Amino acid sequence: MKRAAMITLVLAILVPLTTFFTTGTACYNIDSMNRDDACLKSCNAKPEWYKLCQDTLGSALDTSEVTFYALMATNQATLKYGDTINKVINPMLGAGNLPDTEREAVSNCKGKYEEAGALTKSVADQLVGCDFRSGKQEYMDAEVAIQSCLDGLSSFQFLPLYAIVSADRDLTMVALQLGDLIFGS
Repeated sequence: MKRAAMITLVLAILVPLTTFFTTGTACYNIDSMNRDDACLKSCNAKPEWYKLCQDTLGSALDTSEVTFYALMATNQATLKYGDTINKVINPMLGAGNLPDTEREAVSNCKGKYEEAGALTKSVADQLVGCDFRSGKQEYMDAEVAIQSCLDGLSSFQFLPLYAIVSADRDLTMVALQLGDLIFGS
């Protein structure tokens, strides 16, 4: 990863988290737990999600409020969506050499990624404000958007974008599953 991109990633994750903790915000009636327990409790449906959860929360404190873990994964998902748009989708669309059906599928993905990014940004804002009224639905809508992109690419699994979207969907699911510790299933 390039140095500037790494700095942007670190700042995009740390600034909201710093705000979350330096403002004294601790959400009422939200459990704290060990990072490993949070991953085990939330992401045990698939071993790869558990591993991704561990990787996603690797730099987090060993024990934190669950909101912190959900916020961390949600911010990482939001950043990943932007990276996929800027580093993969936009160059593919700008090259001008995609057949019409592939161009349509990739263009659909761009819209779905923009939608998912807005939704996860909204969830992150809600987590920081301890506002849990619509986060669950927005997490699910973000997952549906990314899944819609993946479904649209099903005929084009040979494209590198397909594997990227599949990985992004897994990260979306990790964020959603960690959010479920707060919002409920």
